[in-house]
Amino acid sequence: MARAWHIANGHLATGEKDGGHVAVVLRLEKARARPLSHTQREVIEQLEHAALPFLERTSTGAAGLVVTPSGRRRFGFILTPGELVLIDDGDVCATALGRSVEDRARLEGPAGALCALLRELLRDHPARLSRMREDFELVEQQVLEGRERPDRRRMMADSRRMLGLDTFYQGMSDLAAELSEDDSGLVAPADRARLRSLARLLGRLAARLESLQDYSLQVHSLYQESIDVRQNNVMQWLTVVTTIVMPLTFVTGWYGMNFPHMALFDVPWGYAAVIVVCVVIVAVEVAFFWHHGWLSFGEWRHKGGERRG
Repeated sequence: MARAWHIANGHLATGEKDGGHVAVVLRLEKARARPLSHTQREVIEQLEHAALPFLERTSTGAAGLVVTPSGRRRFGFILTPGELVLIDDGDVCATALGRSVEDRARLEGPAGALCALLRELLRDHPARLSRMREDFELVEQQVLEGRERPDRRRMMADSRRMLGLDTFYQGMSDLAAELSEDDSGLVAPADRARLRSLARLLGRLAARLESLQDYSLQVHSLYQESIDVRQNNVMQWLTVVTTIVMPLTFVTGWYGMNFPHMALFDVPWGYAAVIVVCVVIVAVEVAFFWHHGWLSFGEWRHKGGERRG
């Protein structure tokens, strides 16, 4: 069943007034049953497959599609000087227009209703961007402190959201700019000013998103660097252990040869001497590695105020 809205004293109100309305929400089947121009019908046919918002000019006005950042919800619109037809099989349009009624959004015509609808879609976006920044700040703190592994799943989910938001803001900016520059009578002067305000809002959100994308790349780079450091520490441990064991392997291999007249074989203290030599070799190697910082593994060593790693 179609839902309609009208203008009362410059504000959007629910229902029809004197048999007329400024905006109406229809199901896709209902919209297809209406008499449509070729361009309008082409736009509607793309509703199920569109990837970003866009607008096409028609002989009587404009038609376009809006795709949410997640890409899962879409709706179309047909805008004429006297009516805004919204094609939505869900509740996106009805919910957004309902909030506009509660907020007493001011408008002058159908284009103003579309502007109010698009602005409502952006209501929670500043908070959404703030939450994503907090997620990356938490990951950055975890990586720097090295206390726990960051949530890679959340990082990738935020990256996918940012990609969807980038596409959404680009399409919405083009749409708002196209309507705000209209001089054919499709958009009332007051509504053009509201659309320009919407375009500026989208510009601010896009700039904030771009900054957040740069920050996310830095956090991803920092996380990858922490992985490289851990891998280098593991390899450093293996190198140190291998280096320490190598002389001992040489000594034991040498004395494993079956020659009857090798040194220290015939003296009672020979076995103890070999043990002492092995211990001295290990001690000298450990002291050498420690002096050169090879056993610090990225920790602070108070030697010359430098960080060894």
